Amino acid sequence: MGWMNDPNGLVYFEGEYHLFYQYHPHDTVWGPMHWGHAVSTDLCRWEHLPITLAPDAQGACFSGSAIVDEHDVTGLFDGQPGLLAFYTCHRVLSDDPEDYEQSQCLAYSRDKGRTWQRYASNPVLPAPGFKDFRDPKVVWHAATQRWVMALACGQEIHFYTSENLLHWQFASAFGEGHGAHTQHPWECPDLFELPVEGAKNGQATSRWVLIVGIGATPDNAFGSFTHYFVGEFDGQRFTNDHSPDDVMMMDEGRDFYAVQSWSNTSGRRLAVAWLNNWQYANHTPEAGWRGMMSLPRELTLRATSSGIQLCQRIARECHEALTAVSQSIPPQAILGVGQYSVLTSLPLVSRGVLALTLTAGSRVALSLQQGDHQQLTLEAGEEDVALRYTRNGVNGQAAFDDHFTCDHAAGSVDSLTVTIEWWCDHGSLEILVNGATQQRAISQVSFTQAKGSVDVSVLEGSVSLLEGSVVSSKEAVAQEKVASSCTN
Repeated sequence: MGWMNDPNGLVYFEGEYHLFYQYHPHDTVWGPMHWGHAVSTDLCRWEHLPITLAPDAQGACFSGSAIVDEHDVTGLFDGQPGLLAFYTCHRVLSDDPEDYEQSQCLAYSRDKGRTWQRYASNPVLPAPGFKDFRDPKVVWHAATQRWVMALACGQEIHFYTSENLLHWQFASAFGEGHGAHTQHPWECPDLFELPVEGAKNGQATSRWVLIVGIGATPDNAFGSFTHYFVGEFDGQRFTNDHSPDDVMMMDEGRDFYAVQSWSNTSGRRLAVAWLNNWQYANHTPEAGWRGMMSLPRELTLRATSSGIQLCQRIARECHEALTAVSQSIPPQAILGVGQYSVLTSLPLVSRGVLALTLTAGSRVALSLQQGDHQQLTLEAGEEDVALRYTRNGVNGQAAFDDHFTCDHAAGSVDSLTVTIEWWCDHGSLEILVNGATQQRAISQVSFTQAKGSVDVSVLEGSVSLLEGSVVSSKEAVAQEKVASSCTN
């Protein structure tokens, strides 16, 4: 029940994944922010726990992060490991809600996250004299043996360092002249290092990733979105490897925001996002609750012809939890202009894979969930495939109807042979499109009332359906041989 937005405080500790989140338990619209809390041992089955942080006289509890204080450098855990949560305290100073200040505070748990205490000397980082100063992401930087805090500060990310997690010093700022800038301040930073897959001689074998959210404002028709930078971080400063003008989208869909990754997951970088868009989030249809998270994704870096890029795959735990009934889709050598039914009864919760080869100049539209409600169009050039996504839907409220319907370009991939993986849930459709080395992700809110179908419309040219196309679900799926109903 209630309202959910940003994931917060993602940390793995003693066999449990903790997922905190921005929460308003008393309404289905954004309001006084609490920290909700859920735990899981497999990233798929979650147990809700009592509220961790609630507003008090100091203010509301905005977004942040959590870590394990393994060696008790804070002195809060009697020499044992414990959990620390860093959050933004948002205090309104007058009757005007835009008159506020923000500071960074600390809470800690001695019992595996079941109960939490606020640090007695909060804030650990006081308000700096400007308004937007929020969303602390705390990480360990091994090379300098210090903790680093990345903070969203207006149109920049500011970095602070600490030896003991209690006292912080300003290190540097990044952002001016780099990436996307709108009327909305930057939000929800994340910072981590990953090895580079496919690195050649002379190329870096690891790079740092800085993720930044861009909020919805009138000058940004797309609404809220998440972009990222790849570069070097020396414990003090972040240096962008790409052109300052490059805007690398983490997800090309309308509903993938406030991305955060789990700390303390050895050898893996797992992340999740709030699956919504600030343009219409407060007005989506609801039944006592609003808000959900994306499926957890494992993040990797890959060397491509366009530089090092972030790639994603749905966490293996999701595949295991599906305990799927699978149906292979027969390959088809050439499908000419016409409409084709690939699957006639798609379960509400399912995973699908389509492997396709397009001829140059072809245009193909895929309906992966609800017919014309959602459609992914592939347009083949000579060596690549451009993507376009459309979505329809109204609920009678202008605040929703004016923004939810969309038709937008969703990037391209570097091959005429593509693999499209999609996951359907009751309220979402998450798509990963893979080319030779490049990948695009497209995540969308979708209101599914009944079983849908998977349809292929060849609008121009031709396409081949390859081996490896399959649909998996917890239910048996109805399938029929691909049959043409050509309209040419």
